[in-house]
Amino acid sequence: DDDEATDRNTIVFRLTIKCGKSRKEDAKKEAARMMRENGGTEDPDDVGVSVMGQSELDKAAKESAMLYQASSTSNARKIAEAIETPGRPYTRHVYSKDLEWVPQGDQAERFPEGIRPVHEDILLAKLRPGQMIELEAHGRRGYGKDHAKYSPVATASYRLMPRVELVKPVYDELAEELTNLYEPGVFKLVDCGADEAPHRVKAVVHNPYACTMSRNYMRVPELKESVRITRIPNHFIFSIEGVGMMPPGVILSESLRVLQGKCRNLIRLVDETLEADVLTE
Repeated sequence: DDDEATDRNTIVFRLTIKCGKSRKEDAKKEAARMMRENGGTEDPDDVGVSVMGQSELDKAAKESAMLYQASSTSNARKIAEAIETPGRPYTRHVYSKDLEWVPQGDQAERFPEGIRPVHEDILLAKLRPGQMIELEAHGRRGYGKDHAKYSPVATASYRLMPRVELVKPVYDELAEELTNLYEPGVFKLVDCGADEAPHRVKAVVHNPYACTMSRNYMRVPELKESVRITRIPNHFIFSIEGVGMMPPGVILSESLRVLQGKCRNLIRLVDETLEADVLTE
């Protein structure tokens, strides 16, 4: 039963982080915390001033600014100087990797490797000296029928498979226009044979799936008479876009499983109704 939060449908993350007066101070605190967790004895003073990846970000920003400076306007020099200016306001970046998983129930035994965010470089907040974040986040498993926030699907749609036919051959300039301008990806150009002289190339159907049913080719009278585009009534193309928690293939298989369950329930209800009608007679 997923109506209430339990260790079977909920995970908990905590975050307690404070911005010190400088990056070096935060680096020492972070290094000391890591040494305590790992049981090490390394001196925090020997650790570089890389707090939550900020040194890497500064390096990347500096390289980008230098590249821009070498290839663009004089404003790039001012940008590079601003990045290298000492004493700029210190800002501590808080990322998704700073979230700490708090096992509930027997989750520690069921997930011995722990639970971490899929992407650990998502920027959550920026703190200035003296600011602090303390939070506890609960992630609940649910169903899309209860609330849209539980739905793993961004968009789901379908269309009928196009049927593309060339009623008359299309040669040379018209073939190039049809292939590259009016219906790109649907047709391709092939060389004409000796029996088709003096024509150079002709258009042939290559990929009907790429057809968007735009019918732009109908603007040209010759192409309007040569091309026919219809739909196959019993061939459906489904498109499913996920939001991250489940791959589209798994979403499709799970939705079919749910649909099968609903069909079985419907059959059972119909059978029970028929049996009740027979007994009443």
